Amino acid sequence: MTAIHLVARSDTVRKTDKSKNEWEVGYWEMAEETAGKLIGSGLYLHRAKLQESHFGGIILGYRVEPSGPSAGRVVFIVRADADYKGVKTDGKGWSKDQKIFWDSPVAAGA
Repeated sequence: MTAIHLVARSDTVRKTDKSKNEWEVGYWEMAEETAGKLIGSGLYLHRAKLQESHFGGIILGYRVEPSGPSAGRVVFIVRADADYKGVKTDGKGWSKDQKIFWDSPVAAGA
C-alpha cells in the first residue's frame, strides 16, 4: 500500500465531519500531481521523524489552500483510523518533512 509519513511541527489537524470521522491535515508543500496520486493511500502524522505516528488514516482527497500564509499548499482529507497510530519509520528517505512509500507491500514502517 502506498503511504506518506509527514512531520507536523504545529497543530495541522482539524475535524471536518464527526459522523464520518473525517479530518483535514495540512499544510504541505508538494505538487498537486503528487497529492492526487496519494488518494487512497495511508497517511501517518508524526511530531518528529523518529517518533511514532500520533494520527493517521486513509487519504480520501485533497484541496489546495487558496489564500493566506499557506496559499498553494496541500491539505489532505483523511478518514482517521487508530491502526495508523504508533507506527515508526526510519530516518532514511525524508525530504521536507515528508517520506513517501510508493506501492509498499505492507504498511509503511511496519
